[in-house]
Amino acid sequence: MKVARENIVWEKHQKHVPTVDEPGGKLWGCFRSCFLQSAAPYTEGIAYKILKNDLGMDLRESPGHTSCGAIGYHGDVTNIETQMVVAARNFSVAHHELGVDNLFSFCVTSFANYTEMIKLWEEEPELREYTEKTLKETTGREFWVPHVSGGRPSVVHASDVFYANRYKLAEKAKYSLKGIKAVDHIGCHYGKIFPGEAMGGTEFPQVLVGLLEAFGAEIVDYPERRHCCGMGFRQCAFPENRDYTASSVYKKMKSLKEAHPDCNLILTNCPGCTVFLDAEQGTIKEVLEEEFNVSVLDYAQLTGLMLGYDPFKDCGLNAKAVEVEPLLDKIGIPYDQSKTAEQRRKPF
Repeated sequence: MKVARENIVWEKHQKHVPTVDEPGGKLWGCFRSCFLQSAAPYTEGIAYKILKNDLGMDLRESPGHTSCGAIGYHGDVTNIETQMVVAARNFSVAHHELGVDNLFSFCVTSFANYTEMIKLWEEEPELREYTEKTLKETTGREFWVPHVSGGRPSVVHASDVFYANRYKLAEKAKYSLKGIKAVDHIGCHYGKIFPGEAMGGTEFPQVLVGLLEAFGAEIVDYPERRHCCGMGFRQCAFPENRDYTASSVYKKMKSLKEAHPDCNLILTNCPGCTVFLDAEQGTIKEVLEEEFNVSVLDYAQLTGLMLGYDPFKDCGLNAKAVEVEPLLDKIGIPYDQSKTAEQRRKPF
């Protein structure tokens, strides 16, 4: 019997994430994303509603937690020692002040950053000793490391939590993706920095595919499926580098449409990917006069749609560059057609 290569890879990249039906699976601490807060706040809004209202979770968030600082770290503004102390402080606040053991972040960069700190503490005892000492001296706090996945030192991403509870969410769904062709786009900082911490690894990740399949979608493949969205902290932040971002999106969309002209849905789990895969389609339309019309949703937005939340007021589709109405029509999700497209994008 021939075993598919993806099945072999899948077996090597498993991690356990507590579901709401398991002991402790309803109590979580969460870290918000500074990028999401500024560029796409709708994700955290709809995610909160789903996790609390539909899954019955007790989500706890400390008003005193800070940004993970990863953007400064990757931009050579801060050093590794600073990152370790920042991470340790956020962990300590969550555990000792909020009483939580399970932690997830909404941002894949935070997820990768926290994972890197944890692995450094494991592999280099002197760095852990430095962090414990500095944390105590500067904040008076006690050092603590989360053990979320399988009882080992680890944190997870919000999309992992959605994936772990995908069947329960699918049971509550009011709509289905049956007949819809879709494909995943995994954030680089989720799957490529620490493949062993990604649900399914880098080549065949399951964290988004599993969610799509639970809602009934047909998964397609295309040559540039794992190509980066092109956001890059030093690309999107500097105007002179923005062409790199747009060209990466163009390369992906061109490849997808050549392989599957009728695929109009990409699912993401990275804040940057969600914003730029959508927004740069607007740039491409304006500059090259080419349209791809691929709707880019993240895991929380899609789940919100399937559960019956308002596409524009709850799920934030009013902020999209690509018109989402054709996708809603295809799925059968109603919206106020008495309003113009512009009016629907002003839901408040």
